[in-house]
Formats: sequence, structure tokens, C-alpha cells
Amino acid sequence: MQRIDNKNILILIFFLLFAQLLSGCSLTRVSEKSHSREVESLNLIGMSLDAAKEKLSKKGFDCSDYPETNRVQTESGVRSLIQLDCSKRSLELICPQIRYAVLNADPQSFKVVLVGKRITQQACF
Repeated sequence: MQRIDNKNILILIFFLLFAQLLSGCSLTRVSEKSHSREVESLNLIGMSLDAAKEKLSKKGFDCSDYPETNRVQTESGVRSLIQLDCSKRSLELICPQIRYAVLNADPQSFKVVLVGKRITQQACF
């Protein structure tokens, strides 16, 4: 009888620990550096906006349906560019991390000229 109780307690501890890891924002977190490398490795600059969107979708990013025109600060000054936000959400249940890749395309050619990268960390309890 004592052996069965110990086994049940160990199973309960295992499931509690697993649930804590899922909700504790620790399993699928990615660093800023790692996210930046992932997006840069896709080589999106120079691609058409549609091709870049498709490539990001294959990597698990969900892109917005409608791009926006915004003024963006670049190395050569402020430019009006078409922006398309794409995001990927981590698997945590309570406080997921959201990773963004922002495609900035030239309004005349619809070619990607700049890719922004950022991470939104959701607050944990």
C-alpha cells in the first residue's frame, strides 16, 4: 500500500511541475539575439512582399491581411514604406511571448527593403 501511494505522489508532482513549466513562461522563450538570427537567416530583403510573407508563413509566422503605409526612419533618412506585421506566438498558456518580423517594402516596387524584429514579453504572475 505504501508503494502505491508513493507512485501516485510522484505522478502528481510530475504533472504539477509540467503544468508550472507550461504556465510559467519558461519552455519556449527565445532571446532577442536568437530571434534576430532566425529572421535574418530568411534573407527577406530584396524579395517581393508576397514572397516574403509566404516564406514567413512557412516558418510559423502569422501575417496581417492588410499592409499599412508608415513613415520609417532608415539610414538614409525618413521614408514612406509599406509595412506588414508578422508574428509568432510561443506555446505558453498564460503569458506567451510574441515575436514579430515587420516587413518594410518600397511602395513602387513592393520589394522588401528593411526588416524589423522585436519581441513582446507578456507579464507573468
